Amino acid sequence: MRGNYCRKFFLILFCCLVFLLLPAGCLQEIIPQLLVERDKAEDEGMPPNVEKEVKPMEDVLPEGILHFQVFFWDEKGKHLVPVTIAAPWTEGVGRAALNRLIAGPTPAQEMRFGLTSVLPPATEVLGLTIREGLARADFSKAFLEYDPEMEREVIDSVVFTLLQFPSVEEVEIMIEGTVPKVFPGGTPGESSFTRQRGINLEVADELEDYGDTQQAVLYFCHAMGDSHVFYIPVTRVIAGERSFPRAVLEELLRGPRSKSGLFSEIPPGTTLREVAVEGDLIIADFSREILNYRGGISGEEHLFRQIVYTLSAIPEVKRVQILVEGEAIDLPYGISFKEPINASSLLINLLV
Repeated sequence: MRGNYCRKFFLILFCCLVFLLLPAGCLQEIIPQLLVERDKAEDEGMPPNVEKEVKPMEDVLPEGILHFQVFFWDEKGKHLVPVTIAAPWTEGVGRAALNRLIAGPTPAQEMRFGLTSVLPPATEVLGLTIREGLARADFSKAFLEYDPEMEREVIDSVVFTLLQFPSVEEVEIMIEGTVPKVFPGGTPGESSFTRQRGINLEVADELEDYGDTQQAVLYFCHAMGDSHVFYIPVTRVIAGERSFPRAVLEELLRGPRSKSGLFSEIPPGTTLREVAVEGDLIIADFSREILNYRGGISGEEHLFRQIVYTLSAIPEVKRVQILVEGEAIDLPYGISFKEPINASSLLINLLV
């Protein structure tokens, strides 16, 4: 009996000495990591019938912090990636966005995610004006020092960075005060650029009548760098005979092209039962197969964001209501479909 007490005493004494001698910096690294691993294990191991806090999904930034989107290039050189940047409030947010587009991701973001800027690093923003829906962006001559084969991506990164602002409907690119007649890769410069250019453009394989088309902006998932998942917009040119909201959702359910490097968390077999637009609200009703998603809480969030981002890209849509077999429900891991989602409350690929 005395031997057992002795062993317990020395074991407790040993543990105390370890914690006294271990550097504080190590504790600061070890303890948070243990908590993260514990929470991860709890999330991954939680069965669907275990009650979890249900709350509306939204991204909240501190007061005095603004956000804007820029479009970087992915590590595999296939897609422009919208990234939301959080920064201290400043006047001239459009110019701030262009400057960040040129500067590119931070070294840590480039290393972790494989993101890069497509604009030549010596480019300078000489001016930006927005009047009556037209944004005129004036750059230094260094802007033209890109590889002509990357011209579409260079132009699109500027155009869609500026089109995020509600006051901008079209974009004109100038070089030291003059609009180029033609860019180095052959793109005409004298006409302004609009959303109809399409971001990450692709054409549906079955499209035959190019005179009757419409563009569906679809959001798919892309695992980059250390397997962090980004949401990628793809503009798919499709036949024009279908109702537009239904066509968009049916293309989303079809999923990304093979060999695109993208994936969808929406389960195979999911069908669209009904879709309706009421003012700025769109209501999408899916079959019960949509609940067969995998990946626990991460899969649930990816599925949710794919649908909301895709539907909020439809003009005039500001709120999204998702139904399953006609009912507004709470999902097993805490995301609620009970109320319409304000699309502007979800930021795309937020990096701080």
